[in-house]
Amino acid sequence: MNYYSKEALLASIGNITNLIELKQKNGNSIIISEYGGRPLGLFPREDCYSLLWINSEIKEAIKTRDRVIGGDRYWISPERDFFYKDPENFRDWECPSSLDPAYYEVLASNSKSCTVSSPISVLNQRTKELYSGEITRQFKLIEEPLRTGVEYCGIEFLDDCVLYRANLKVNGWSLANIISGGPSNPGTVLVPTKPDPKPLSYFRNIPSNRLKIGENYLAYKIDVDDIYKLAIRPEDINYGRKAKIGYILKIPDSEDYGFLVKLSNDIPRSQDECFDVARDHPDSEIGVIQSYNSESPDKPLLNYGEIELQLSPFKTIDNASHCKATHQLIGYIGKKEEILDIIEKYLGIDNPFLF
Repeated sequence: MNYYSKEALLASIGNITNLIELKQKNGNSIIISEYGGRPLGLFPREDCYSLLWINSEIKEAIKTRDRVIGGDRYWISPERDFFYKDPENFRDWECPSSLDPAYYEVLASNSKSCTVSSPISVLNQRTKELYSGEITRQFKLIEEPLRTGVEYCGIEFLDDCVLYRANLKVNGWSLANIISGGPSNPGTVLVPTKPDPKPLSYFRNIPSNRLKIGENYLAYKIDVDDIYKLAIRPEDINYGRKAKIGYILKIPDSEDYGFLVKLSNDIPRSQDECFDVARDHPDSEIGVIQSYNSESPDKPLLNYGEIELQLSPFKTIDNASHCKATHQLIGYIGKKEEILDIIEKYLGIDNPFLF
């Protein structure tokens, strides 16, 4: 299965992990997974697909403690230090399992909010120092920030991470897995920017047919058919808008469109506050807002794209490094004209280029 309704998701997972359903009005809801400690399914309407990507073999992924389950996860960066066994050459990538999926447990929950927590540990592959700590994630349903009249669901995250070592140059990192219809029905990432932005490629140069540079925004193709990563410099970010990145897609098997938007003020505001250097140019500029396009080797099953925020840098408190960041994720489903109007309201982009 490539796309999940709420009923299909619940049936697929069964009782293999604890699931919490946060319910809003009119049947819209968000499914929180204890395994991996994250929102897994986001349903702006009772009878729709999740706007967050979910592994097509979700039950088997959880059984084998696979990190690739989908949803909206929490990592730390720089990726070079924690995910590459050969960081100097950006080789031998591996996600530390003690960070993701980690060992989350639900601490408290009701129909409107949920709190999960896990011990974590990560090895700095450059210094060979092991950092241990804890991450607590609070999720709560929120009312629609902007009145639209379109079906939606929204969630606020409070991510609170501590590493028991002082003066670490580390960022929190929020990554939402997004669905795509593949090359025949790609989605479009939209990032509002200052005038004349200068996008960064993070793995290799992004071809011109995958990227559109507008006067005050960037558009990026998500077709999950080849690996590229886009990043936006802090110098190009429009900090006057809380909404930092959005994603629009024509819903598979439907005439409706979906829209996801991530909002936060807790992100780096200068090069000095962000440490996630690019594989393309590790000694040059850094990006704060990011978007990843994967490849799908097992077609017709499709892998995921991502919309990502680097979060505020850790600060030293009582001889430990600490990051507390608040951000929101809101999803909509509606007719194309309705979604384009919502994009203008949140991102300030009128008549955006769509792939």
